Amino acid sequence: MEILTRDRLASLPRRRLHGGRNWTKAVVEVVETGGGPIVLKDLAARSWPVRLLLGPSQLDRETRAYRLLRDLPGVPRFLGRVDRAAIALEYIAGPDLGSVRGGDLPPSFLDRLERVLDGIHARGVAHGDLHRRDVLIGPGGAPYIVDFSTALAAGPDPDPLLRFLFSQMCRSDRRSLAKLRRRLLPGARAPVPPRPALYRIVRPVRALFDLLRRRR
Repeated sequence: MEILTRDRLASLPRRRLHGGRNWTKAVVEVVETGGGPIVLKDLAARSWPVRLLLGPSQLDRETRAYRLLRDLPGVPRFLGRVDRAAIALEYIAGPDLGSVRGGDLPPSFLDRLERVLDGIHARGVAHGDLHRRDVLIGPGGAPYIVDFSTALAAGPDPDPLLRFLFSQMCRSDRRSLAKLRRRLLPGARAPVPPRPALYRIVRPVRALFDLLRRRR
């Protein structure tokens, strides 16, 4: 595979998938290369605090997660770190669950998604912020989980603090999966686990931060 440099990528045709979920997230584009399309997650257009400080640590975390998940079915392949502000990933053609209505998917899709999540956790990675737009319906109707920018890549033998954080984030992933079942499978009565203790603390702090930011 060719080496993906910023100069090389700048010369290739591209289209934007989305501009990032919020001001801290990377712009996501599909770039047409000679070997087929790839996904570019790029922070170069963000403000300097994100581009130079917050963003690179997010990409470091995401890079570590994708490397731990190498060759795991249901996770796009990591194609390389372009520079401190961008990474390249395998392009998975297909919609995300944000465009799917209840009853449009068979129950087997959620069962397959659960197996993908099991595999991710078994590799020592917790997604931690799993939403409908983080799940793609790939070729053949296979589920794919994407966007590990907020993931915890604890690895196979974490220390006690990481082990606690990992367990809390895995519980959050399980809760998110249960909520997806209820939303997408009419009549599903699977119980939704309670919000993990760590998330009950973090949520009001995040809400206060967002309120202060909007008032600036």
